[in-house]
Amino acid sequence: MKIEKIEDRCNRCLLCVRDCVAGAWRNVKGEPVMAAPELCSQCGHCVAVCPRSAIFHEALDYRQMTQTDADLLIPEVYRQIVLGRRSIRQFKNKAVPPELVENILKLASHSPTASNSQNVAYTVISDKTILGHLSDRVFGFGKSLYEKSQKGMGRIIYFILGILFRDHVARYLDPMDYYIREADKGRDYILHDAPVLILVHGPKKEMFNYENCNIAAANIMNFAHTSGLGTCYIGFLTLAMKFSSSIRNLARIPKDRKVCAALILGYPAYQHSFTTSRKQPPIQWVCP
Repeated sequence: MKIEKIEDRCNRCLLCVRDCVAGAWRNVKGEPVMAAPELCSQCGHCVAVCPRSAIFHEALDYRQMTQTDADLLIPEVYRQIVLGRRSIRQFKNKAVPPELVENILKLASHSPTASNSQNVAYTVISDKTILGHLSDRVFGFGKSLYEKSQKGMGRIIYFILGILFRDHVARYLDPMDYYIREADKGRDYILHDAPVLILVHGPKKEMFNYENCNIAAANIMNFAHTSGLGTCYIGFLTLAMKFSSSIRNLARIPKDRKVCAALILGYPAYQHSFTTSRKQPPIQWVCP
């Protein structure tokens, strides 16, 4: 891998050395030297920080590297994005253009990953038949579990779970009678009849999969919101895919990948005019 400085452009500011956490660039008698290219993680920091474009890096695609505009970084705009984004569970019967989804995922690819592994990938499902089967399978599992909990030994287990996990049982299992009746009328309680499902996944045996995937998922949700789309994080589907190979196969997930986040996406059926309230987070300061 060829990484070198362009001598007639370099001003010896050593910013490339300071910003190279891997130790590939080093200070040798006041000169920036690519001393250990085998340590390079291809993060691109050296190229991005160089004020004189004095570094050539063979592994980077320079067509993707554009100059940033600090004037566009407006805190109040981002504040409105975060405060205004809601979890959407009611969608218009309107297809999302594939190019719009691809544009969102291309931006998400700039999300940070551990050691710049860039190993996050996406499966985008817009096939209504597959989406329907996924919803039915996940909801069917919950329905079966609830029905077993209402008779025989299941009632005892249900009672014990209610003591051990009171909040979860009260939130999800106690109202199941109502959910089942509504589902029988055609309501989709899992994917909410969304036109698109995005599954965010990483290599099974790699570390930091959940961190990498969920950072990308957060960027997808926020950028989708700015693009007039709504999203919702579907934790039950992610959970089901941990244990069910048949559900993973239905979603066409490769055997060597692990789904760490599932997002539905579509055009919101209506807009939210106000932000919501949130508990004040506990903040512990550790100061000198």
